[in-house]
Amino acid sequence: MFNNTEENHDFSPCFQLEKEILERITCKRVPSFIESFSLGDVYCIVQEYIPGWPLSYLIDTGCRFSEQEVRNILVKLFTILTELHCPLAKENAVIHRDIRLSNLLLNKGELYLVDFGLARFFDPLQFSLCHDLAETASSENALKIVSHFHSERMKGQNIPGYETYSQLRGEISPRSDLFGAGVVAVDLFINHVEDETQFELPWEKVLNLSDSFVSFIKRLLSRSDGFETSKEALEYLESLP
Repeated sequence: MFNNTEENHDFSPCFQLEKEILERITCKRVPSFIESFSLGDVYCIVQEYIPGWPLSYLIDTGCRFSEQEVRNILVKLFTILTELHCPLAKENAVIHRDIRLSNLLLNKGELYLVDFGLARFFDPLQFSLCHDLAETASSENALKIVSHFHSERMKGQNIPGYETYSQLRGEISPRSDLFGAGVVAVDLFINHVEDETQFELPWEKVLNLSDSFVSFIKRLLSRSDGFETSKEALEYLESLP
């Protein structure tokens, strides 16, 4: 549990929570915490430098991922999430709550997860202000996270809308991260759509994907029939033909 000592009185609660979370994470696919400091009202966290490009950059520069490549990325992502959600020390379990293309770095085939500004300990007792922070951050920040398909191009009934984003992104549960993984999966295929008129259609009718993979992504995005854990999602994905 965070100990509010003299040396960290200058840090805001949100910043201190992110710092506390990063200090406890031991996952090799999360850049390691080095130090933190403040300059006036500017708060800085220094982490291990990881070369590579965010998936958002690769998409914006025209990269096209095959279904198998997206499956491989999801396998790596679920492996990371499983380690965050179920660490050896249960009190260190973390929900990221901000899974999106720009927070996933690809470097020589390895995937890295960054930006824990909206992350929360699964156990609120690990940080006394956790619930208060969740309420304020959820309404202002988490709802800004939207799919490339949903916000920029596709307008049909394809990606769950604002209400679903507000509920699932704001949750302090694995469902939040699994929902984000579903959005990432769909967004990675955006460059396969060349006819802009198709952006009015549901994504599953536009993208040329296997039926089993479409069903898998729908479960990730579902509010009622989703996976309970990242391990369950990983095992299901690896079992697909």
